[in-house]
Amino acid sequence: MTSHPKPHQKQEPKPEKQGIPSASIEEYLETVFRLLEINKERYAKTGELAELLKVAPASVTQMVQKLAARNYLVYHKGQGVRLTQKGRDVALDVLRRHRVAELLLVDLLGVSWEEAHEVACRWEHILTKEMCDRVLQRLGEPTTCPHGNPIPNGEGRISHAETQALADLEPGDEAVIDCISNENPDLLRIISSMGMLPGEHVRIIQVAPGGDTLLIEVRTAQFALSRALAEQIQVRKESK
Repeated sequence: MTSHPKPHQKQEPKPEKQGIPSASIEEYLETVFRLLEINKERYAKTGELAELLKVAPASVTQMVQKLAARNYLVYHKGQGVRLTQKGRDVALDVLRRHRVAELLLVDLLGVSWEEAHEVACRWEHILTKEMCDRVLQRLGEPTTCPHGNPIPNGEGRISHAETQALADLEPGDEAVIDCISNENPDLLRIISSMGMLPGEHVRIIQVAPGGDTLLIEVRTAQFALSRALAEQIQVRKESK
């Protein structure tokens, strides 16, 4: 015998019935979360969303309005968007799947960490909770992805280490790379080519007048980094 919900019981329609694929919802909410984390601001700009998602600004505006109507986002024209608790829960869930997918690709399959990010953008929509738990168990319950960023736990909580941007260090300072906060594939390729992986030691040799460029040392190699790039690398400063 088929049971039917009582008339007064309100059930939320599935994303497909709203004309919005669930993967699209996840992609938007995860991207908003990443922008807020990287920029440390209360609102994510719709223009930045359009750039990261590679869609037209008008399409982003339409989508965020739909998501706001479904209580995933708060949208203020001119300011941007921020996540509701409902949207944050979804974003953290997909972020967990993304970072576990990166672990699976890098630590178990030997894929390069910049390529892993791009593949994980697809896998994050199909990995189940059970799959994520098995990958983490197989790898000894790691708490960070290959880029050093924290993996949200199964309850949707995320913790951050006490770090600072490499760009904030002074000449002579030494530090250990903690994570790469911006997982843009092009940026990851540049950083990877310099050997600047989480756990590596780095020393600030010189900061150019005006502070736009930093000369750093990683192992025995020296590199000139733009301040914009150095701001994406989080480090733990070592005591002298």
